[in-house]
Amino acid sequence: MEKKTFLESVDQIEVPREDVANAIKAGVKKGSKMKPKRRPLLKVAAVSAAAAVLFITSGFLFPSMASVMAEIPFLAKLYEHDKVAGNLASQELITELNEKAAFDGIDVTVTDAYYDGAMIGVTFDVKGDIKGDEDEIYAFYEIFDRDQNIEETMELVKLLPVEGGYKGHVQLSYPIAGLPADTTLPFNIIGIGEISDSWKDEKGKWNFDVPISQLPFETVNLGQASELGPIKVIFKKLITGTSSTAIEYTLSYPGGSQRVIINLFDGKGEQIIGGTSDVKLEKNTENGMVTEKRRITIPMVPASDFMEVRPILESGEELEPVRIDL
Repeated sequence: MEKKTFLESVDQIEVPREDVANAIKAGVKKGSKMKPKRRPLLKVAAVSAAAAVLFITSGFLFPSMASVMAEIPFLAKLYEHDKVAGNLASQELITELNEKAAFDGIDVTVTDAYYDGAMIGVTFDVKGDIKGDEDEIYAFYEIFDRDQNIEETMELVKLLPVEGGYKGHVQLSYPIAGLPADTTLPFNIIGIGEISDSWKDEKGKWNFDVPISQLPFETVNLGQASELGPIKVIFKKLITGTSSTAIEYTLSYPGGSQRVIINLFDGKGEQIIGGTSDVKLEKNTENGMVTEKRRITIPMVPASDFMEVRPILESGEELEPVRIDL
């Protein structure tokens, strides 16, 4: 049937309008009397209980979850002297790596790293023919090829015995003035095993350029100063990371004068100690005056609203304290 003929035929059909309207009303009335079926409470409770049991026991059902749970006590021990690493590990903010180097039958693998504000941490595994008392095994490492313009470029680290080898962990303040978002840390291990005097004269045998990515941090310009005679301390920047805090400052003093020590106190007047690092970033001498650019880093973000900085000379003579708002 052609389209035009079909439409003409439909228009000619007589529709019982009153019967259709009554049928619709009857349907609406019948539907209004119907009640929704409720899910049995017992069934809901059973499903919830099953979900809870599944969640609680999932650590035993799924190997990956079980592995994570099993590592928690170990992480606490490994990072017991590194509060920043412990905090970042609990937030899963530490980058996993698999950087390997081998020398003389000993394999070293850099397994993870973090870069928070101005603080860096590196963890590594050691496996192979390691000589010495299991509880007295050390690693001797250098950073930035022992650059003489950088402080703290060498350190001895005691290794933790683990199944199949040892684990080592280092923490240091980033020793360069700039804080790049992404960079590599030249990290070379010179010796592994019992401590040897010859290590300090040897070169790196397990060499790495550890890739590190900066976690988010905030920088606030300070411009506050304290001075005593010709000695002057200018606090330049406050750097707040996820789990660490740093203050950059400039120290000016006549050549040969006393050393200046920077002590930090929280808002309750308690001295902040443990894990604090104060590194020299730059040093210049002009007309007998020495100017050092330094950065002091603490492994925490204080809960108080401010810190008080109390510079003091080696003789015990104090400079005027400075309050830094957080």
